[in-house]
Amino acid sequence: MRRNAFLGYLVAQLIVIFAVMFLFKFIADRQVAATIAGVLFVGLPMLLMAFEYRRADTEEVVWYVGVMQFWTLFALPILGLRVFNWGVPFDQLAFLGIPGPVLHQWSSKSYMVMMVLTAWTWWKLSRKKV
Repeated sequence: MRRNAFLGYLVAQLIVIFAVMFLFKFIADRQVAATIAGVLFVGLPMLLMAFEYRRADTEEVVWYVGVMQFWTLFALPILGLRVFNWGVPFDQLAFLGIPGPVLHQWSSKSYMVMMVLTAWTWWKLSRKKV
């Protein structure tokens, strides 16, 4: 039986949430803290997808879709908005007509979807006997 890596993925996703909270607590410049958080939110899914692809190719398609929806619809656009509009308050930015704050609200929900799908995949594989 292959090792079920999805619990590790879920733990990594939780660690990123706590890391982002600490960033905003200890870095006074909110724009810098938000940019570092954005790098974490872009980097983690990219690393998880690469690791999972090397480990098991694309067996868990639903999980990949869950990660990709967060990464492509929210993490990349929000980081891009922040980096390419440095110095502009985030509440004044928009991506494809969607205001930055609305995009950020939905990104939180999207991240939770990604986490739920990771937990579900872990649970599903842990029950599977091979």
